[in-house]
Amino acid sequence: MKTKEELRISKKKKFLKVCKTLRVCDSCLFKELVMMGDRSNDREMVEALCGGCPNYIEMRKVGDELWNTDTYLEAILEKKQDITTQEILMLLDEGIPKKRIREALGIRSAMEFRTFISGLVENERRLYQ
Repeated sequence: MKTKEELRISKKKKFLKVCKTLRVCDSCLFKELVMMGDRSNDREMVEALCGGCPNYIEMRKVGDELWNTDTYLEAILEKKQDITTQEILMLLDEGIPKKRIREALGIRSAMEFRTFISGLVENERRLYQ
C-alpha cells in the first residue's frame, strides 16, 4: 500500500518528466510554427505538427495521468479493505468510477458491489432522517 508521501513523490516524478519533454520541445524546429498565429486553431496546429512526435505523445500521456490523479483520492483507494464507509461515499461523490472502488475493496462481483453500495446509501439515508 502506497502512502500519501509515496503518491506525492510519484506525482512529482511525473511533473519532472513533463519538464524534461518540454525542454526537448524548446529545441524543436516546429516550435516557432506552433507558437505563432491566432489562438483559435492552436490545438489543431499542435496536433498536426507534433502529433506524431514520440516526445509529444509521452508528454500528453503523462499530462493526462497528472490531470486525472488526485493524490488524496489515490491514497484512499490504496487503503484497500481499510477504506471507511464515509470514504467510499466521498469517492462516489467525487466521481471515482465504481469499478475502481470495487477493485480497491477486493470485491470481484459487480452485483455484490451494487448490493453493498445500496446498503451504504440506505444506511446513510436512515442516519440523516
